[in-house]
Amino acid sequence: MRTFVAVPVPEALRRKVSALGLEIAASGINLVKPDNMHLTLRFIGDIPDAEVDGVKKLLGKVKFGRFSCRVTGVGVFPNESFVRVVWAGCASDGALEALAKDVAGALCAYGGDERFSAHLTIARVKGKIDPRPFLEKHMNEEFGEFVAGEFHLVCSVLGPGGPAYTTLAVFKAD
Repeated sequence: MRTFVAVPVPEALRRKVSALGLEIAASGINLVKPDNMHLTLRFIGDIPDAEVDGVKKLLGKVKFGRFSCRVTGVGVFPNESFVRVVWAGCASDGALEALAKDVAGALCAYGGDERFSAHLTIARVKGKIDPRPFLEKHMNEEFGEFVAGEFHLVCSVLGPGGPAYTTLAVFKAD
């Protein structure tokens, strides 16, 4: 089962960020549906179904308090010359980074990428684009703020219409 850990984002904010994708929509650009936007804390990858309860127990040990997140600015991965992802940034005065670190620590037995970059993916890019006009227009734009009070363990099933996500467990702030 393909899994990841994420902080949910309110619908109104997801729709606002998703609308940015319309400015860059073109052939070779796959826009992320608003319902699929989230803040990924940790991509776990494939785990056997029999291990899901163990992962839930490990994540249940992660303690955190509610914190504020601001969605602000845009950027690209890996760089402006070779764009594969267009994103909106998220700032939390270090709270998202601390939570991601704690989640990674709890799941250290599952390996994975230790890098964390707080963002909402707007689009995935398969061709060559010039992102500069888009980046210049939205670089310092504020999209909204929300209070994060939980994170989710999510199952991802890839299909021809894009991924379908199912929440397997919800972990609430203290």
